[in-house]
Amino acid sequence: MASPDNVVRPPTPPGFDASRAAERAADPRGWRYNDAARAVVHRVIADRRDIRRFRPDEVPADVLRRVLEAAHRAPSVGLMQPWRLVVVSDLQARIEIRSLAQRERLRQAERFDARTRQFLDQKIEGVVEAPLGICFCCDHGDPETEILGRGTIPETDVYSTACAIENLWLAARAEGLGVGWVSYYRPEDLRALLGIPERVDPIAYLCLGWPDERPQRPGLEAAGWSSRMALEEVVMHGRWRRSSSDHVAAAVPDRAAAIAARDRLDVLVKPAGSLGALESLIERWAAITAAPPPITIHAGVLVCAADHGHVIHGTSLFDGDVSAQVTAAAARGDTAVGVLARRGGHELLVADIGLNGSTPPGVRDAKIAPGSADMLAGPALNPAQLDRALSAGGALCAELDGHGADCIVLGEIGIGNTTTTAALACALTGAPPESTVGRGTGLDAAGVERKRAVVAAAIERHGSSLPAREALLAVGGLELAALVGAILEALARRLPVIVDGYAVGTAALAAVGIQPAAGEILVAAHRSSEPGHALVLGELGLEPLLDMRLRLGEASGALLALPIVEAAGALHREMATFVEAGVDSP
Repeated sequence: MASPDNVVRPPTPPGFDASRAAERAADPRGWRYNDAARAVVHRVIADRRDIRRFRPDEVPADVLRRVLEAAHRAPSVGLMQPWRLVVVSDLQARIEIRSLAQRERLRQAERFDARTRQFLDQKIEGVVEAPLGICFCCDHGDPETEILGRGTIPETDVYSTACAIENLWLAARAEGLGVGWVSYYRPEDLRALLGIPERVDPIAYLCLGWPDERPQRPGLEAAGWSSRMALEEVVMHGRWRRSSSDHVAAAVPDRAAAIAARDRLDVLVKPAGSLGALESLIERWAAITAAPPPITIHAGVLVCAADHGHVIHGTSLFDGDVSAQVTAAAARGDTAVGVLARRGGHELLVADIGLNGSTPPGVRDAKIAPGSADMLAGPALNPAQLDRALSAGGALCAELDGHGADCIVLGEIGIGNTTTTAALACALTGAPPESTVGRGTGLDAAGVERKRAVVAAAIERHGSSLPAREALLAVGGLELAALVGAILEALARRLPVIVDGYAVGTAALAAVGIQPAAGEILVAAHRSSEPGHALVLGELGLEPLLDMRLRLGEASGALLALPIVEAAGALHREMATFVEAGVDSP
């Protein structure tokens, strides 16, 4: 722009505005970019998307620095610059963050009623798939320190942090990076995991990486979840008006294999995502084993049996000697697990981890003790018993793997073990007995109340929200501890674990408490009729393949789910691609 002849230009220090009032009056729009540059700015805003699928390639350091610098150039009231960014590149940390997200995703789904299944289709795999996570935090600082502009609106530090988030997102889009905002977690859980100080609040967790999708519209709009409101619905002039709208250190996942499996799913002759939970199952299996599920699965079925000291308080309809009788029948192939294992051609190993009497014929003798102690009188297990049970479960899993198992199916037998399971669920999660105690093998109302009172007394004695090992010592059972050991061994061997019912699920929750990566190898077979089972599956972030109100145990539900896994493998391996079928992709 040409300057008026009468404008005097005194010297201007570097970094200060050299323009003068006369120039600005002559051309008020003089600060604008040219047409091409403005078009780029508006394009990057319009093209910003929430990405859920990522490629595994790393983000170069210079690119990462540019987007971080963009965030740091955000506006902030009083130049307080309250944002703090935690860049999370460690895979183990991202696995643990995804576990938090999986759990909260299932909890939030219950709020949407008929739309729940559609809500569950929204992916959170990007937490692990993306090579980086960025936790945006707001450091509120010393409340006694006066910050310009914060006296009347204390939340301006949070608003300023939000501006930094948007800056990073737009810069990332310009670089060709994808950003996904993860909102399913409890802030206190993320704070604890990342070591964030109490005065600092985590505001947003973003996944950052190269996108494996290039959506033309916002994902939730494309999925039919919602749509963008018209500008007139959100802009008001002069004052507020009522809107007429009603809108309101272990083996790690093989993400390259999972993405390869997903890449094939994307080109099969079907609409994208149309196989629903089976697609997630295929990806999960590939992440564990580096291959999609086989068409024919040979499972190693491990059923652990033990008795429980609390049955003296009337927590079961049956006497403890029934445990041995059922265990013997299972080993003979006379119970549900025997029938289903035989029909599927699976290898069944029934082990005595802690039955009261002698080990029945045909049952593997891995006895640690004649049952657990009464958890109302003291700890159910001592440290030596726990360690031996963990080792026994690991050895039994290794034995089954040595016989060529494609996966491990876990089950349990033991009179009174739903009481032990309910107590362990309380001890691990902090849930009240009212949420964890059910009918078990068929208690009447008085029996359920008696059982609930025993669990409440045990939790009052030992405490809740305990570390996993402490919870197992306090209220655990020998067979549950052995199942924990089997899961940890399966993790080391990259074997998928098909989780049966309430007891096995709670043992899995304890295993994840000991080693969070164990959650990566779990496949939930079904949801039982026990009320605490849904709670445990939610804590694990797992969606069951079946829901048939089973409460049998013995790995029966897990074996019933295996044909679904095989079918998923067959679909992935045998369906034609669009190119092979000569069909145009929709």
